[in-house]
Amino acid sequence: MSDAHSDRFQSIHQLGVEALPLPVLPGCTPPVNDGMGHAREVYGLCAGIHWVLVFNPADSRKSGESCAFRGLVLISGAGPVGLLTALRLGQAGIKVDVIEKEEHLSERPRANGYYEAALLTLEKARVLESVRDAGFSTYGLCWRKPHVDDGSGSKIMGDFIAKLTFPDLDGLGSGVIYPQSELVKLLFREVVATGFVTFHFGRELCGIREEGDSVLATARTRDGKEEYFQCAFLVGADGAKSATRRLLDIPFKGYTWPERIVAIDVLMENKDIDLRVHTSLIVDPINYGVLSPLDKPQAGKKTLYRCSIAVDLLDTRFDDELAAEASVMPLLEKTIPSPRPLDIEVKKVSLFKMHQLCASTFRRGRCVLTGDAAHLNNLTYQYIQPFGAMGLCTGIIDADAVSDTLELTINDGKHLSLLDIYSDKRRRVFQTFVDPVSAQNKLRCANDPETAAEDWFIRAVMNSSEAEMAKFGSAFFDAWGTDMRTLVESS
Repeated sequence: MSDAHSDRFQSIHQLGVEALPLPVLPGCTPPVNDGMGHAREVYGLCAGIHWVLVFNPADSRKSGESCAFRGLVLISGAGPVGLLTALRLGQAGIKVDVIEKEEHLSERPRANGYYEAALLTLEKARVLESVRDAGFSTYGLCWRKPHVDDGSGSKIMGDFIAKLTFPDLDGLGSGVIYPQSELVKLLFREVVATGFVTFHFGRELCGIREEGDSVLATARTRDGKEEYFQCAFLVGADGAKSATRRLLDIPFKGYTWPERIVAIDVLMENKDIDLRVHTSLIVDPINYGVLSPLDKPQAGKKTLYRCSIAVDLLDTRFDDELAAEASVMPLLEKTIPSPRPLDIEVKKVSLFKMHQLCASTFRRGRCVLTGDAAHLNNLTYQYIQPFGAMGLCTGIIDADAVSDTLELTINDGKHLSLLDIYSDKRRRVFQTFVDPVSAQNKLRCANDPETAAEDWFIRAVMNSSEAEMAKFGSAFFDAWGTDMRTLVESS
């Protein structure tokens, strides 16, 4: 340990033992004090031993800065990715602070599907069983032609083009549908239960300064007060408009699709709905879309569905006009299979555009990006995911990789260069797998339904054997995830 590091320590104590020699903790020497000139204890785990670091006051702040909050890791963003990262770190005995610019957990309508490698991540965090119990299993999705008249005045689902069944390749079952707004509540409860994570709501990240072996972050409260957080590592999980990414001056490159999407949460009866393959991708060159339940459908009963529909590119109306009932109902008439007149209740309407964007790096110094802060696919600043659930799932898988990276660095003493490996591997996953797969899935939906089966993937889904589909599904484990521990062991 360098003199600069050791000057900041008074002692290091094993829990229940008077004192131990100062261990070398590569990449983990956060200068901490309580902002009033007193030493402060920080708990963690090193080489399997619980330890307490007792820090001397560090004189690294500007005059007038008071660091009231310090943990080994600061996470900006209390969405699902930030919460899952906090949970994994808390389970590893690492002290974490989480700042969130909103005053409470978000309840806005967002994504709702989890499958393949994302299930492995939830299992690893010991929450998959709870997610399954609270949500419901889904066994695949399908591509359909637009709905048609049934000859008696009602509309029924259009013909199947292809049906994709999710394979159970790891004993974890197939996909799960569970609204993201409910997932964050579940994760929050689990995070609090670790006892290692402190939340700070109503605080927006507004400054980052790296100082040797630590990061000094500034957060601004709603009333304009500035607070300071000192940490060994900062994780930016603060979404598409990431303050972390902006403050680190990391470019966000890619493109935006021209269409606008109207996302409508609507209570409707389950008529002509496949109760095993819940999600239907409606193929149409103009008004393509997705129909997916937010609650478990029951035959003959009303269920809350999310209906996401593309708006004609020639439609020049403003967003608020498109969100009005006079515009929404004609779109639902084109999409919902149900007797006419429609017996539905519209709960919420949102408009958005879709993006394919990726940060030029996921690491700068001791700061890393993850989730929507790092990449976007078929996703918008409202975070509603219409085509494939790959945005939320990729963020969840990011959380697994960044958690392992920080745990290996902090608790196992691995070198800081591991952060570069995290950045490179997750960017490669986005560039070579998530981005092209999600973009092509969107394009398949915006297609002529009469020629959709000419697409090689649709033909493969229609004609492949169970073994061939299992081989295809394995890519959503092998190519999607990043096993940081295996990478370290093999290097």
